[in-house]
Amino acid sequence: MAPTARASARPHHRVVRGDAYLERVTNVISLERSSVLPSPDAVGSRSDLAGECRVRRVTVAVTGAPSWSLVGPDRIVVEPVERYLAWLTHIERSPNTVRAYAHDLKLYWSFLAASGLGWEAPTIESLGEFVAWMRRPAQNVVVLVSGDARRSRRTVNRALSAVIGFYEYHERNGQRFASSVIDYARSGRGSYKPFLDGIAKAAPRGRVGRMREQRSLPRTLTLGEVAAIIGAQHRVRDRFFFALLALTGMRVGQALGLRHSDLVGHERRINIVAREDNANGARAKSEGSIPITGELVRCYSDYMHGEYGDLDSDYVFVNLWAGRIGQPMNAATVAALVRRTRARVGFSFTPHMLRHTYVTLAMRGKVPLEVVSRLVTHASIETTSSTYLHATVEDLREALASAGMMQTLGDLL
Repeated sequence: MAPTARASARPHHRVVRGDAYLERVTNVISLERSSVLPSPDAVGSRSDLAGECRVRRVTVAVTGAPSWSLVGPDRIVVEPVERYLAWLTHIERSPNTVRAYAHDLKLYWSFLAASGLGWEAPTIESLGEFVAWMRRPAQNVVVLVSGDARRSRRTVNRALSAVIGFYEYHERNGQRFASSVIDYARSGRGSYKPFLDGIAKAAPRGRVGRMREQRSLPRTLTLGEVAAIIGAQHRVRDRFFFALLALTGMRVGQALGLRHSDLVGHERRINIVAREDNANGARAKSEGSIPITGELVRCYSDYMHGEYGDLDSDYVFVNLWAGRIGQPMNAATVAALVRRTRARVGFSFTPHMLRHTYVTLAMRGKVPLEVVSRLVTHASIETTSSTYLHATVEDLREALASAGMMQTLGDLL
């Protein structure tokens, strides 16, 4: 029988960790292939680096938490990568982070296979070749300085972070074959000793091979565009959803994880709570208590009385007209809602642009940086400043005008 578009559930794998077998997963779902994997006999050798690897979603047996594995062409997990990804899950790194690192390490394994290298012998030179390999449009093409690379510098740097983290993990577990790479990455200089070394404090250069990224301002919307997005909604739930993002700077994951108890209407505030048991997989990332307007409270009340009704659910945003009625909305539901809204308003946007717009308006309104950081529940004020403290030409013009410099300079002509 022909394989279906979604691979069916398969029995759990027994994965070797040290001297013990651990039941890591109870269900494996293929994300990248619509066909079933070939049998081990069809692949031939059981080399971890031979052929193409695949990233697969897994469910941890004990906790039920989602995670990711890298599976070789022989349908066996790539054990050194599996150990690292399992550790990331155990220390409660975000599933999105684990997923991204799994794809980055798949990329690294593809590079090793194409280069005929083994994962146990990394060098500074091989990591440099990995960077060039990721940027190259094709195997026989060299990227010029002004040419278009296959992957952005940010993507390359993230992959490097995943690879260095992978080797750091194994080094801390007693495998010293990557010591030279790890030592270089930690110091940022290798064996080179700069002038006044040990006397003057010097900042490390960061990850080995890391590419310089071009800073770009967060994309924002005009107030007219924000109003158009909110006004284009045909249902109160959807209107409240976009208004909540726009008027609080809340992340989509924080909004989808909201419970009714988190909205304190009489005090006009919302408590953002980081929960690990959200049925829709939403993650708040950080916590805080943020003020809201009376208009937003009334919009929530209209949603409750006009559409939510007697539905029995703890979640604020739930399916009411499609999908499993009463179940919390998830990322796919939001993506479909955004697509419909784009078609109505006639311009492209992402929900996160509403957050960027909120912060930008607050910064230009002279709200203190530490207050803005708390409003958007950033982990530190440095996150806020590094992301948003980049003045545009109009910001610079306004600052000069406020100081009287524009008039003074104009009088010179």
